[in-house]
Amino acid sequence: MKRKLIFIGGIHGAGKSTLCKKLISELKIPHYSASELITRAQKGLYTKNKTVKNVTKNQDVLLVALNEFVDEPCILLDGHFALFDAKQKVQQIPVETFASIEPIAMCVLTSDIELILERIAARDGIQHDKSAYEALSDSELANAKSVAKRLNIPLFIHDTNNDILELTQFISSNLE
Repeated sequence: MKRKLIFIGGIHGAGKSTLCKKLISELKIPHYSASELITRAQKGLYTKNKTVKNVTKNQDVLLVALNEFVDEPCILLDGHFALFDAKQKVQQIPVETFASIEPIAMCVLTSDIELILERIAARDGIQHDKSAYEALSDSELANAKSVAKRLNIPLFIHDTNNDILELTQFISSNLE
C-alpha cells in the first residue's frame, strides 16, 4: 500500500511545528519533521565529524530516513521548499526530492517576515537579515507552486495568521 504523505512546507520560523501539532490533534495522524529524520538517519549513516553541506545530498538522506523510520500509512511531513546553503545562498529543494517522497498534497506556510524573525530570535536567540529571509520566503513559495504544478499535486497556501479549518478540510479531502 502506498503511503499517503501530506507535505507541510515553510521557511524557518514560519510555524510548521506549531501548525502540525494542531493538525495532528484534529486529524489523528502522525507528524514527522524532515530535519529530525535527516538528523536521525545521519547518525546511522555518517561519522560524528561528517556533515552534509550539499542541499541535494541532504534531501537524499531524507529519502533514506523516510524508508527506514516511517511505516505509518498516512503522515504529515514538515520541511522546506527552499533552504540557505553553507554560503547563505538560497537553494530550492529539487523537484526530484518531492517526486521521490510522493506527497499526495502539499501546503506552504506564509507569514509576515518581521513576525518570523521575531519567532526565530525568541526561539534561537539569533537575529537574521530581513532581506535574506524575504528572498528565502519568496523562493519557498515559488518552488512550492512550481513543484505542485510539475507533479500535478494539489497545493494549499496557508497564512499562519488564519484559522486552520480550511487547511484541515483540504488535508482531510486529500486523505480520503
